[in-house]
Amino acid sequence: MLSAPTLLCASCDRAPNASSTPTAASAAPAAPPASSTPDVSAPALPPLGGDWLVRLRLEKFFDAVVAAPIGTTSPRPVLIGVHGSRDRPEWACGEFLGVTKGYPFILCPHGVPNHAEPLYGFTTAEDLKLEIDAGLKALRERFGPYVAEGPMIYGGFSRGAFLGVPIVADDPARFPVVVLGEGGQSSWTDDRASRFARGGGKRVLFVCSTPDCEMATPPALAILKRAGVEAKMITAGHIGHIVDDRVVTLIRGSWPWLVRDRTGPLGPW
Repeated sequence: MLSAPTLLCASCDRAPNASSTPTAASAAPAAPPASSTPDVSAPALPPLGGDWLVRLRLEKFFDAVVAAPIGTTSPRPVLIGVHGSRDRPEWACGEFLGVTKGYPFILCPHGVPNHAEPLYGFTTAEDLKLEIDAGLKALRERFGPYVAEGPMIYGGFSRGAFLGVPIVADDPARFPVVVLGEGGQSSWTDDRASRFARGGGKRVLFVCSTPDCEMATPPALAILKRAGVEAKMITAGHIGHIVDDRVVTLIRGSWPWLVRDRTGPLGPW
């Protein structure tokens, strides 16, 4: 089970107004600001205003949650943040907000209810892919020119990592960079790794915080490296099957390696 990061997501339980639309911001946002990296080559846009955490209405699915790069004046890329079982999309958005310092749009699928608890999970990779696609459609409808075209990053924890591997292996041009926390190792096969590499897959970062994860990761690293994919494991030690500020700080330290070639008109991550 994923724990709510106390450092990053203190206001996640308070759902923002789903009817708000992007506006020109006239004052500094109350939420964590987006990166101030200048982007002189992209078309100038009014500073993105509104709520930093928003809900997107989706057809056939529960609302997606988005952490928006408030204040940006140029298109920003997208990171898909997928939580684990018995978990919540707000937590995934909060965690990756801390990792990326608010630079991209962070789209977090909701999942389906888990028993009688107000927590959620995902069933199959096929259903998760459909939910991601519906969320991306709604994201572009909502934020328009603020959403950059081009490759995205997939980040999944636990079951979100396990189900993410077939998704990225089938569509590496869209998801060439992948973060897998506490899961996903057993989903990699030689065939999937080869397809990921041939289609443009570049890098996979495994993030562990339990002994089981550390033991399961080396075979997956070997499979990926055999296919020509850069892959590495980082570990927060044996602190449990969780994501908290220690794990967020750990991932942030490896972010330059993960996105080192993500430069150009959109600026560095």
